[in-house]
Amino acid sequence: MKSQITFTVSFRGSLGKLLVLSTLAPLALICCAQTAEKKAEDQAATVIRRQIEIDEDAPNSMNPKGLRIHFSRIGDVQLPGGHVVRYRLRVPGAPEKQSYVLAVWRIGAPMSYFHSKVYTNAKGLLMQHPPLAEQENLDSLKRDDEIEVDLKAARGEPIRYMLASSDEKLFFPGAIVLHPAASKGGNCWLEARLAFPEGQAVLLYGDGLAPGLQIPMQIVSAGDTRTQMLTANKQGHAVAVVAPYVTGKSAGVLKMSVAATGCSASIEIPWGKGSYHPL
Repeated sequence: MKSQITFTVSFRGSLGKLLVLSTLAPLALICCAQTAEKKAEDQAATVIRRQIEIDEDAPNSMNPKGLRIHFSRIGDVQLPGGHVVRYRLRVPGAPEKQSYVLAVWRIGAPMSYFHSKVYTNAKGLLMQHPPLAEQENLDSLKRDDEIEVDLKAARGEPIRYMLASSDEKLFFPGAIVLHPAASKGGNCWLEARLAFPEGQAVLLYGDGLAPGLQIPMQIVSAGDTRTQMLTANKQGHAVAVVAPYVTGKSAGVLKMSVAATGCSASIEIPWGKGSYHPL
């Protein structure tokens, strides 16, 4: 069931200006700095909303069963550009006998097409051609037959994939975090995901929280402390957006902590200039 998300993020301090100068560089051509900053904030909010939509696995008209892309690790690979981890992709339950388009979306970059014609077998394995009879019920194939991806990412960095049918009637999303920034304490679990490479905003997902209640979350960033409320839905799931920037600081560590009955979890993740380091 889709979470009840109230999107009330305030981009404090210099976040809007940072986006103008970095992830949304074309906005620097706008003559009025105030207008440029407001437009940057609006565009950043749109990006974050879309990220949350892809991450949340709620059924909808284009995905009535709430299907997701699953990532199966094949192994570590050493390429000329460095170490990567190789995965195969599956969407169990995806309809066969039609072609799909596969796209990838990395933080700080535009969405791009990865494969223009993708197929699935009976197990939902993504393939480069329609499955042969003997390939229908296999969980893996040779690399020339199945879709494989080589990935490298920073801690807390999500990589999102989207599989859409050629007739635009079906849409199956999926996100993989190679190095999760997550914490479990008591009955609850928290995970932080970078919304932009240098942590201009961070997505926080929580589970196992008190259903239907607001839970205070302590936020400490570069010596600045404040409290932000997490609103859990009836399933105890919550989504929040945290802007870590502090006036006068260009980088730091963001710490998010929840301490409530049956729940004690805390996550730290770096932000700011020079903080992005693929592992």
